[in-house]
Amino acid sequence: MKKETVKLLEKLCNELEIKIEKLSFGWVYKLSKSNKIRYITGNFDINKEASSKIASDKYATYEVVKSQNLPIIEHKMIFNPNERKKYIEKDIWNICCDEFKAKKKVVVKPNLGLEGKGVFRCKTLDELEIAVKFLLEKNTSISICPYYDIEKEYRAFYLNGKILLIYEKEKPYIVGNGVETIKELVEKLKLPHNKIVKENLEKLDLSYIPNQNEKIEISWKYNLTGGATARVIKKENLIYKTIEELAIRTGKSLDLTFATIDIIKTKENEIYLLEVNSGVSTNIFSNIVKDGKMIEREIYRKALIEMFK
Repeated sequence: MKKETVKLLEKLCNELEIKIEKLSFGWVYKLSKSNKIRYITGNFDINKEASSKIASDKYATYEVVKSQNLPIIEHKMIFNPNERKKYIEKDIWNICCDEFKAKKKVVVKPNLGLEGKGVFRCKTLDELEIAVKFLLEKNTSISICPYYDIEKEYRAFYLNGKILLIYEKEKPYIVGNGVETIKELVEKLKLPHNKIVKENLEKLDLSYIPNQNEKIEISWKYNLTGGATARVIKKENLIYKTIEELAIRTGKSLDLTFATIDIIKTKENEIYLLEVNSGVSTNIFSNIVKDGKMIEREIYRKALIEMFK
């Protein structure tokens, strides 16, 4: 866990009269109160093991949620033939080609993955082949999904049947003024200094001068680690109720207690579950939105209280 998160948890534990101890070089935090012991290892000791494992696997999440008739983006499982041969009934490349021909544009991603890492949008069969080969070098299984033309992406914080927070993500972009280069305009965004942003910028011609009002996306993904922005959605907003209802139904369908749930709204006004994360993180969000630290504090406070009920 990040130092800032640890400090926050230590303060909250002190307020809630919970003893907190650092173990295993800081990978494990032992929490004790009223003869109860709980642990935090990045993830809070609050979800059932099976539920956490399902939520961490994108295809497993798809199968479980779909079995309960909730709207979720399609997934097609591709097993690594070197490690999961007994599950493969058809040549994997034929499966990939069939999916591409049916969907015209697809997204390929690891079944176990975070922060948009290793997620590829493929517009041609050549791009698909490169992505699949790359991912199968490091993963035992991957998923192929249709590419959805997303208008908005939302994240809901779920705790024991209730939604604590919903925020909307917006992809990082610049708007040209006919004078400055992409590089100069990007510098004003103050994007995070990390590998994801660097890789996104390498795909752009930074010397290009966009025309007046020309919009250029830095990334097609909505990950905050890649420079996306966040805006808290208030309960009176019309979309809040829609996202809240699907998030609650999703959390209950997976028998989760504490999680973040990502939901998309397409340009055709369709709502789908995107993915679920049983490991709840607020590090970037808390630093980029108004009152973010206060919101983060309240989320973790409620989670700690839930752990010791």
